[in-house]
Amino acid sequence: MLLTRSVKIAFITSLVLSLTFLIFGCGREKPKTDFELGKGFFLASDYSQASVHLERWVQKKKNPNLIEAHAILAVIYHDMDSRKNEYEKELEILKSYGKEGMTTVLKMMENPVIASRLQKPIDDILVAGGPLSVEPLITVLKGQNWRLKVHAHQVLTKMGEPAIPSLTEVLSNPSTDRYAKSMAIDALSKIKATQAEALIEQKLNDSDKLIKVSAAVALHSMGKENPTKIILEGLKDQDVEVRRVAVRAMADLFENPPANQLVDLLKDQDPDIRNNAIKAIGKNRNLETAKLLTKAMREDKSEEVRNSAEIALEQMGEFAVDPVIDLLKNTDDAELIVRSAQILGSIGDKRAVSALEDAYKKEKRPLVKNELAKALNKID
Repeated sequence: MLLTRSVKIAFITSLVLSLTFLIFGCGREKPKTDFELGKGFFLASDYSQASVHLERWVQKKKNPNLIEAHAILAVIYHDMDSRKNEYEKELEILKSYGKEGMTTVLKMMENPVIASRLQKPIDDILVAGGPLSVEPLITVLKGQNWRLKVHAHQVLTKMGEPAIPSLTEVLSNPSTDRYAKSMAIDALSKIKATQAEALIEQKLNDSDKLIKVSAAVALHSMGKENPTKIILEGLKDQDVEVRRVAVRAMADLFENPPANQLVDLLKDQDPDIRNNAIKAIGKNRNLETAKLLTKAMREDKSEEVRNSAEIALEQMGEFAVDPVIDLLKNTDDAELIVRSAQILGSIGDKRAVSALEDAYKKEKRPLVKNELAKALNKID
């Protein structure tokens, strides 16, 4: 019995020691490196602490993750006036790594949080990388991630001349997806790549309507004669992407877009299409278009569309006064009253005074009442 008890005690003691070892020995967290700490602080937006750790890390040239550490430091230093010399030094180091250096910078955009906070410094570094950045950006442009494709298109457009040969190759390659081709056409037109005009003109006969309309829009923006008919036909196309390209061209490039061919797009299910239709229609300054804009501001479910309608009405001036007064008189909706007051106050037409005063007398909501008062003060 004594022997058995001794064995039990020994077993329990061994078990306790083993558990203690696991808890306080093997279970102990491994100390983090300066790179891990620096990257962690960077992701947490503590750039001061991040730079301290990463600067220490890059001093040892045999350390791993050196390219990423230099990329983070370059992004951190970009907006620091006191570290401009360090920024230039980090930029040169990244260039010394060739395409790999710029690929590492571009990879930061995969993190949506970093992309939302730090896109400008990342873009500036990629543009400064010039030819070294082109291949990584083209790879992303031809990839499947839509957000990253759009970003690559924007940077290649900013880059200009160095991007032209690769953008031309994207457009010429039969295996390139239609969206990358459309973006390449747009970038080439914005860069004013005259050497690509002939290739773009060929795309006016492309079987893919998206490529065809994109080419027509590009040639129009480059000041060349183009079949506007193709763009107008694109407004009615069944493909939402084709309609987007066509109506965006009407909003951005045409001085007097045909409002009668844009009206139906105000009912489109795509809010981006409705928004650009509003912007395009608003360029036609007359009473009928003012009524269309007022209706959209009253009924559209998209706040962005309603905002665009409000801006267009303000810019329309005197033609918008009567329709907006009519809206003010016939609504109790706080948002519409505020929007109407802001439009009328901005235009400053005295025809609005009576309606604004009546609305002010009836209004009980303090914030809404205050907007009505501000509008009256602007007119007076």
